[in-house]
Amino acid sequence: MSDSTTELLVPGGTPIDRIADLLQGPYRPVLTPAETVTHLFYDTFDWAIFHDGASLECRTQRSTRRLIRRPLDGGSPTVSQTLAGEPGFASDLPLGPVREQILGICGIRRLLPVVEVETHVTALRLVNDEAESLLRIEIREQSARHPGGDGCGPLATRMELIAEPYREDVGREVADILIDRLGAAAAQTPLMLEALAACGRRPGDYSSKIEECLDPDERADEAVKTLLRSLLETLVANLSGARDHLDTEFLHDLRVATRRTRSALGQIKGVLPSEHVEDFKVRFAWLQQITGPLRDLDVYLLDFERYRKALPRRLRSGLDPVHAFLSARQVEEQERLATALSSSAFAALIADWRAFLDTPAPEHPAEPNAGRPIKSVADERIRRMAKRVRREGLAIRPDSPATDLHELRKSCKKLRYLMELFQSLYPRAKMNRLIKLLKTLLDHLGLIQDLAVQAEHLLDWSKQMHAEGKADTETLLAIGALVGQLLGRQEQARDGFAEVFEQYLRDDHQELFRALFEHS
Repeated sequence: MSDSTTELLVPGGTPIDRIADLLQGPYRPVLTPAETVTHLFYDTFDWAIFHDGASLECRTQRSTRRLIRRPLDGGSPTVSQTLAGEPGFASDLPLGPVREQILGICGIRRLLPVVEVETHVTALRLVNDEAESLLRIEIREQSARHPGGDGCGPLATRMELIAEPYREDVGREVADILIDRLGAAAAQTPLMLEALAACGRRPGDYSSKIEECLDPDERADEAVKTLLRSLLETLVANLSGARDHLDTEFLHDLRVATRRTRSALGQIKGVLPSEHVEDFKVRFAWLQQITGPLRDLDVYLLDFERYRKALPRRLRSGLDPVHAFLSARQVEEQERLATALSSSAFAALIADWRAFLDTPAPEHPAEPNAGRPIKSVADERIRRMAKRVRREGLAIRPDSPATDLHELRKSCKKLRYLMELFQSLYPRAKMNRLIKLLKTLLDHLGLIQDLAVQAEHLLDWSKQMHAEGKADTETLLAIGALVGQLLGRQEQARDGFAEVFEQYLRDDHQELFRALFEHS
């Protein structure tokens, strides 16, 4: 709330006439017409605005819509701006203070409605003997509902005191009167949080991170199923957004959950029944495969302006047909993916996988590692994979083939996924440091491979566009120049690998690995 606004909770059903009677004398109350106000709260799917300590509200009042960013703790100013249509991406909002504050927070994620509040407002103005307006008092009887859906129930009645500029003293005096004589109390819970609770939702209820806390002595098969169930819930949570292409991060998070699942099935050996492991490895590989083409196109289009700006100005317009070509392919791939995610094969995969994970572990498992403590199994697998990364990295030479770097990258990914899966078994600060170290190496290896793959794709697309009559000489020259830049950057990244890997091999980093995983 701003310094000139105070929010109180009042007994439900309190008539505005009673408020007027209480304040008669020091002030002159003037009743105003009642009205209905709608508050639709927005956030990204991963609650970026909430995690930044704020709420984002689209308020519709008397046919006027305002977008309001309000700090949840009241510690910083509330900002607002007018809004014509529905909020979509922060980058698409008109210039204004709200856009300025949330643009860096939301990034490429779409703003989605999370809860709606309908408010019946009765109000009065307090004026002095000169009919000068001092304060507006609003009694707000409110109810929450799911966005565009079923109602969730009534909320506490709130009273808002909105003082005119430089008349904050009146607001404080009236608040004291209402607290003392009406039994009002300061409102502690922000409206969005109260409405979400009424609808059975918890802000921050989605995260792509693995947050399961494992017992080091728990049986390995039971612990692994717990982790896999968590990954399944992440995958399922992103299905609707990926199917509808609400924003590109739904598909990204779905693919990450799939990769982590595949990595667990492939790397945590001798824990789950082998016949089930082999079956689901094949089926999740299919899911990874069908989601790949759209994700590749998403990445190209997200980075497209950066590609364009990398070229001399003279060549930049030559990429316009490439953007149109990729956009059309993105639509086609989105349709294919939506069909696949609605198919009986996918539904069977999810149903069979959930049934397998919910099946109780046998008392006497046949798999050799199933009954072992999960900490012991995790130590063993992570230690072995860390040694492989070290061995493969040391074998890389300036003239090593690209396949060797690709194999090292795959080993690094497997190690990272194992560390993320089992991070709750280890000291958090030390494990986070190691994961960050490994991510730096992975990012460099990924840059080497991705630049080469991007260049190869562009060459393939240029041939297709030329064959279809969609690429003239200007476009082919622009593509050629861009491919040259990508391959030049790829060579630079390749030349810098030794320095990056040397940092990974530093004695203190390797000692941290040994301390965490070798003394089990």
